[in-house]
Amino acid sequence: MRCLLIFFALLLLSAGGAEVFFVPGWRTGYHGREGCVRILRDIYPGCEITVKSWDSNRSWGRTKQNAATHTRKLLDEILQMSDSRRRELILVGHSIGAKIVVDVLNELRRRGMVVHSSALLGGALLSDDAAIAASLDAIRNYCCIVYNPHDWVLKMLFPLDNRMHAPLGLYGWTGRDYRVFESQAPKERVGFFNHYAYIYLEELDRLVESLPPSRPEVTVMQDAPNEVRVPADQVFWTDVELFGGWKLQSNKDSGMFRILDDRGRRRANGCEEKMRSAFTDVVRQLKKH
Repeated sequence: MRCLLIFFALLLLSAGGAEVFFVPGWRTGYHGREGCVRILRDIYPGCEITVKSWDSNRSWGRTKQNAATHTRKLLDEILQMSDSRRRELILVGHSIGAKIVVDVLNELRRRGMVVHSSALLGGALLSDDAAIAASLDAIRNYCCIVYNPHDWVLKMLFPLDNRMHAPLGLYGWTGRDYRVFESQAPKERVGFFNHYAYIYLEELDRLVESLPPSRPEVTVMQDAPNEVRVPADQVFWTDVELFGGWKLQSNKDSGMFRILDDRGRRRANGCEEKMRSAFTDVVRQLKKH
């Protein structure tokens, strides 16, 4: 499995160079950074690792303010990337760094941009935060979530600041999505020490080894002009064929057909004959992977 991971990482590098941005959490931006980088190199072999340190060694209230500032700064940096470079970017966030990653992904989503994947480790954000589900539309592949019920920082401190609501990093995400893969970190130390980033990163290493390969880029043969996305309106559109989350649909009124990808985006539309042929070609491409 490790050989397969290295193979796919090399494929990414040959396509333009994969990068990993690691966003540390509260009071973890300065201590143990080299250890975190070593683990990240094991998780993502061949990728360029960059720690996006920020002023998190403050009181919790001041740290939250600084996190908002760092979110804007990190977003601006990613927006300046070329589209091809951004699409191979992996965002990893620990503690409140996970919230920074989610907030950045949502801003990218609003702009119609995507990155390769994300990982949320010991996330200091609400487990039922709607922003988590929305952020998935800004990734091409998967989101890893590592949680830890033995993390006293999340169990005792976070609820005090959030009306006793549980954080993402304590028991995992309340939602379900085929793009999300979750794993529980083992109990390594006692109490507050279980919040250390390396504990989550070591579990991320085990989780990534079990992930499926990156999803392929799929080309779709066109018929009619496809400049404007048509909403997936269940009143007028009926599923004709389904495969791997992709849909071939027909319009009850016009008789036109269209193809939606696994994110619900229209990728082609036209007459029945050509759209059936195009969908057969999509299925062929997906089966290859």
